[in-house]
Amino acid sequence: MTRATTAKTWLGLGLFGALATMTCATTAAAEAPRAEARAAFTSPWSAAASMSQVRAYHTATRLPTGNVLVTGGSGWGSVTASTETYNPNTNTWAATATMSQTRSNHTATLLSSGKVLVVGGQGAGTLASAELYNPSTNTWSATGSLATARRNHKAVVLSTGKVLVFGGFGATALKSAELYDPATGTWTATGSTSVVAGRTSLTRLPSGNVLAVNDDGVVGAAEVYNVSTGTWSTAAAAPTFYGHAAILLNQGAVLVVGQEQGQYASGAWLFWPEDNEWEYTSYATEERRMGHSLTLLPSGKVLVARGTRNQIGGVTEVYDPQAFWQLYVVGNDQPTQGHTATRLINGKVLVVGGSSQEEPELYSSAELYTE
Repeated sequence: MTRATTAKTWLGLGLFGALATMTCATTAAAEAPRAEARAAFTSPWSAAASMSQVRAYHTATRLPTGNVLVTGGSGWGSVTASTETYNPNTNTWAATATMSQTRSNHTATLLSSGKVLVVGGQGAGTLASAELYNPSTNTWSATGSLATARRNHKAVVLSTGKVLVFGGFGATALKSAELYDPATGTWTATGSTSVVAGRTSLTRLPSGNVLAVNDDGVVGAAEVYNVSTGTWSTAAAAPTFYGHAAILLNQGAVLVVGQEQGQYASGAWLFWPEDNEWEYTSYATEERRMGHSLTLLPSGKVLVARGTRNQIGGVTEVYDPQAFWQLYVVGNDQPTQGHTATRLINGKVLVVGGSSQEEPELYSSAELYTE
């Protein structure tokens, strides 16, 4: 398996990169602009139709039909139970059936049956309830409840078809995990972590096991859930992330991008599960990015979008495993958090809603990213 080999150079790499960019810009200025060069700066973003209402900390799930189901989320001083569906063929939204409870900071997971499992979140309080959406009938139905109410947790479908829910917050940061069985509609407790807790990322590995990475900005830790034994084991110590996101690359490594507490820079790290090893591969142009999204593109590259940062506005970056394992800028975007990013069947990425960083603002708008 091809490995990245870039050493961690932080500020040095950023300085030399900036100098190189300036040198190239000076040289290029002496030449007449070419059509292909102008075309290269065309924005990859285009407006999509807006939702019926503002939403932040909602969920977005691509259905088997290719439509995208958006559920719940926070509005102005309230949490909603409403849902709506985006049709990429017509660029339109349609209202769908309302959930039984208001929810934000919940999870929504597509099951092999085509139904969507929505779990926990924040409503009138922290929720333990779960419900199922059936796209064929546009109806919601109750299913088994969690043993422990939780919000800001993570969920992932296992190779067995069961759903692992981990972490989040109840009265405290949670280390516990539970398994949902779609065949019976019931939950069972499974192993708890030793260190990783509360706000984390959760990524299914090629082996079928699951990597959880801590994100409290205090303790750098990672643990792996063994599907066969239902237990967690300590992985190589992770950087001290604060506001990161993680995604599995086609090469089998887990890409983690986000701010490191103490470094205050948003570099790109790889976790190689077969070696139980972390590797730093790239600095980020957009420093101190938090609350962003990572989306695997058809090319195998990864879109790094949105998130809060130091300044108003910012840049969109792409991570390219096939070009020196580097992050590079592809356009501009807005400093929002609490949005969702969903890859459509046509390969475009639908980014929806969220809240602003600098001023109190919530969004109903949606945009499309084209690779």
